[in-house]
Amino acid sequence: MLVIILSCIAISMALGQSLTLKPFGLESGIIDYKFSGAQEGVGTLYFDNFGLRSNMYLDVIEGGKHQKGYTLTLGEDQYMYDLEKSKEGIKMRNPVYKDLDENATIETILEKVYGKMGLKKTGKATFLGKECDLWKSEQGEALIWQGLLLKLDLDMYGNSIHQEATAMKMNVPFDTSLFEIPEGIEFTEMPAFSF
Repeated sequence: MLVIILSCIAISMALGQSLTLKPFGLESGIIDYKFSGAQEGVGTLYFDNFGLRSNMYLDVIEGGKHQKGYTLTLGEDQYMYDLEKSKEGIKMRNPVYKDLDENATIETILEKVYGKMGLKKTGKATFLGKECDLWKSEQGEALIWQGLLLKLDLDMYGNSIHQEATAMKMNVPFDTSLFEIPEGIEFTEMPAFSF
């Protein structure tokens, strides 16, 4: 369950869509994360075209089970898969995409994602040398910079979730094959869920 929640958070950070929106204030980047709490491990977010395409890799342990995999977001579609373990994956509609219109902004996306978690934008805080928007609630807080999640501390559903950026490379070139749907994997379509 937490893998899905964290994947959706990552996905919301890299919302791909055909609207004129640029989800991030940066053209491309790679962000490394560490996770602790209910999940222990690492992840890497790759994005380009101002966040219109993204791929989040997770390598975590949750509930004693080791989980690895990718969440590829291309427009309205998301593909979740593990290249090492299985030739099967899941395809679903991006849950953040639901109810957005052509006038959506970074702020409306952030409000949709973090507002649904009960967080409200309350001020500013510095993290990794970046001045971030601070989103807070009784359950925790998130630090967002240029539309990108840099730090998250939440207690949800009786679980502690901690996600923290450890390294960032912005506006750098990288292998765009990360944004290709992998061959040899059969994707099962799942209904989208809402936040």
